[in-house]
Amino acid sequence: MPVFPNNISLRQLRAFDEVARQGAFAPAARELCLTQSALSESIRQLEEALGLRLFDRTTRTVGLTAAGQAFLLDVRQAFETLEQGFQNLGDLAALRRGKVRIAAAPSVLAVLLLPVLAALRTRHPGIEVDLIEDSAEGIAQRVQAGAVDFGVGAAHPAGGELLTQPLVSDGMGLVARVDEPLLKARRLVAADLAHLSFVGLTTDTAISQLLASAPGMPANVLQTPLRMSNPQLLFEAVSLGLGVTIVPALTARHPSLGLQGDLGFRLLDEPHILRRTLLIQRPRRAMSPAAQLLFKALTQQIQALACHEGIRPDIAADIAAGDWTD
Repeated sequence: MPVFPNNISLRQLRAFDEVARQGAFAPAARELCLTQSALSESIRQLEEALGLRLFDRTTRTVGLTAAGQAFLLDVRQAFETLEQGFQNLGDLAALRRGKVRIAAAPSVLAVLLLPVLAALRTRHPGIEVDLIEDSAEGIAQRVQAGAVDFGVGAAHPAGGELLTQPLVSDGMGLVARVDEPLLKARRLVAADLAHLSFVGLTTDTAISQLLASAPGMPANVLQTPLRMSNPQLLFEAVSLGLGVTIVPALTARHPSLGLQGDLGFRLLDEPHILRRTLLIQRPRRAMSPAAQLLFKALTQQIQALACHEGIRPDIAADIAAGDWTD
């Protein structure tokens, strides 16, 4: 086990280094802004704590003993390590470097996080970002294990004692080819989809679980024979004419839907289903400066999307202002 005596201070080590550098107490005291007697006392206390003499003193000179020479090398190496540590902390605080790991639902990554990365990388090129796509359960497990700085997604029982804060709510709606008449219906209810082929997301996704618990869903929506693991595949299936689907408004902003000129989105009037997306954190774990930076950009992106139908920011005032630690 490493041993560092409790009665040895950094001030004493700095005094030892400076006396060795100057070869005399008087100039070392001036350099350290100490009285010569205070400096001498620091060296005496250090030698007493170590149980060895570090300097041979005469009336005119101060020289290192053999033990002092060996100890000086270690002290200066330790100072270099500390200096590098302080430099690293300064870089983190000034956002010159850092790493952020975020686990989130696919639509959150594509719609809320990816669009803000270009500006972040221009202003803070030293910050590394890992974006991890996962289900609600997987997000909770990663946050619980400390594998990510924070998660963004739906609540899940696997989250246990994790902290959650509302970020955004979005309504569910129909995605279909633009020639589907229901996209232009004056009123759209889930029962209207009963005669259509339906494609859905896999049952481990929060979206599928929301649909399964919503009232009035027709059997073809709940028991579809074709399911995809992410929105991009889902929209491709709709584009190919394999069926229609229901997704939240935020998911409908997915770039793959925007690029498909043959697809459209229409909110459901009945049932009115809201998906709530949350910030998910471990208790008593503050965000790093780099994570705070990315989270702030995320909240700004949420606010920017508020102009789109079916998307409602739920960010509390203190969270939006940057006070998101417990």
